[in-house]
Order: sequence, then structure tokens, then C-alpha cells
Amino acid sequence: MKHPGIFFAAIATAMLSACTYSEINPNAALVDIRANNGYDELRDVEPGTARLILRASGSGYPAHFSVSTSPQACQNFASLGSVAYAGRGIVYPWIANAVQRGRRTKPYLVYEAKPGEPIQVSGYGSWADGTGSGYRTGNCGPMTARFIPQDGRAYTAEFVWGGKPACSLAIMDATDPDAPASVPLQAIPGCPAPSR
Repeated sequence: MKHPGIFFAAIATAMLSACTYSEINPNAALVDIRANNGYDELRDVEPGTARLILRASGSGYPAHFSVSTSPQACQNFASLGSVAYAGRGIVYPWIANAVQRGRRTKPYLVYEAKPGEPIQVSGYGSWADGTGSGYRTGNCGPMTARFIPQDGRAYTAEFVWGGKPACSLAIMDATDPDAPASVPLQAIPGCPAPSR
């Protein structure tokens, strides 16, 4: 199969036309979401450390994350890997698992940051749409921002897919994952796309 991600996305879309998993079993849906978005890791940060959970939302397109502690903008990024939203809480867990395997992505990544040391976070997405002669691909980003993680705090960096497709990067203090708060950020435009 040339594009397995499209096949799995079609299955997930067909299942969505019936009813959502959260309507059938809301408690199990919430457990599935939290088990696959870093919720537990956000609640378990030791003093003297800072944790970053990197994930994607808005669509099932993959997003690639990199980080850098260089004082120079756009320099010395280290690749962390790719993530994708798989419909957790909306489709049955077995469908979300199949989508994740088909896209060869993880639901989220964990990065242990050094408290008080500025860090650059970069997200870069790729998308594909259509079939046959109407098949199109493209990229979005990189979206890059710098912030200073604080001691004992947990953060989310979320690559958010919008329409057309557009994208953005949202970084939040999620030490209380049920009440995330904004973080002072410095947007860094013009960083080059990662080489993979």
C-alpha cells in the first residue's frame, strides 16, 4: 500500500460517521486520552527538573519536533521525533492504535529540560491529501519559540493544525494539566526546516 496513513484515516472517518467513543463510554474515552497525551507525565515532575510534553492536535497529520539550548536562534537543533493526533477519545482505541502504527508516529514525546536554561522548541509538519492524480503534499512550519522552563514545572508544546492546512505552536505551563496557563514566549521566525 503506497499511503497507509490515508487508509487508516479513511477507516477512522467512517467510524466517526456513526457515534463517538466518548458518547459510548465517556470515562474510558477520558482514560484513553490521558494515557496518550502525556497527562500522567505532566503530573509527575521532580524538584530540580522541568519536563516538556510535545504533541499534536487539530488533525492527524504528523509533526516533527526539535529542541535547542543554543543562545543563537535557529542553531544546533536536536531531533526528538514525530507525533500525530490519532483521534483519541473520538474513535475506538484500536482504531487510534492502528492509525498511529500506520503513520509511524508516537502520540507524544517527553523531553527533560534544564530549569532556568532558555530552550528553543521547533515544530515542523507535513501533510498529504487526496488520491490518484489529485494527491497533494505539503509542509507547514517550522514554528519556533524560545522560553525558559522553571524548576519543578511541566509544559506542553502542541503543534496545532488548522484549516487549509495552517499550523501554529502553543506552549503552555501544564504543571496542573487540568488548568494550563500561558507562558512568556519569544517567537523565532525564519528557522530552516529540519533535515531528516
